[in-house]
Amino acid sequence: MLTEQQQGWINRVAELFLRFGIKALTMDDVARELGISKKTLYQFVSSKDDLVNRMVESHIQMERRRSEMIAQTATDALDEMMLVIREMMLDMQTMKANFIFDLQKYHRTAWDQVKMYQQDYMYKLVADNLRRGVQDGLYRDDFDVDVVARLHLGQVFAIFDESWFPKPPYTLEVLFNECMIGYLYSIVSESGRKAMVEKLQELY
Repeated sequence: MLTEQQQGWINRVAELFLRFGIKALTMDDVARELGISKKTLYQFVSSKDDLVNRMVESHIQMERRRSEMIAQTATDALDEMMLVIREMMLDMQTMKANFIFDLQKYHRTAWDQVKMYQQDYMYKLVADNLRRGVQDGLYRDDFDVDVVARLHLGQVFAIFDESWFPKPPYTLEVLFNECMIGYLYSIVSESGRKAMVEKLQELY
């Protein structure tokens, strides 16, 4: 169980890694940004890999709480998606494009946590949203929820693949926007399309 101070450190580390990338920051950089000695930092974590694992675990817990709050407060499936897009667009504006690459290449345990979160919790969220939209008549009822949910999550993670989308010229904000808008147009019903256009106008 983390103390309030330690949780503050983890939150600050998450901000730094998301903003600058993981590989770019040394433990000396982290200690300096936290305003503590390197000795104190190593009393908290055993290595940079341990720090990344703790950061990812904490970030996933925060994302779960945020997702649950959005699902509970949204008026319908489309409203839930608009809230998700708004929150994710804010995240993309501060996320260094190589953050995911650094996890994949240098911190496999942390990356495995991300994949498990994607394939388990995020999959359930997307599938539940699809079922909710179909039930409300906002989404088409002629697609396979399991397949569409998996395709969507695969596409979202594909925008971080720099072999397809080098940065520059591509930016995460533009890629995510195109990914989400294309996804919504592919699943909405005729009645849902009108509601979606109205909500998009409010969003942008």
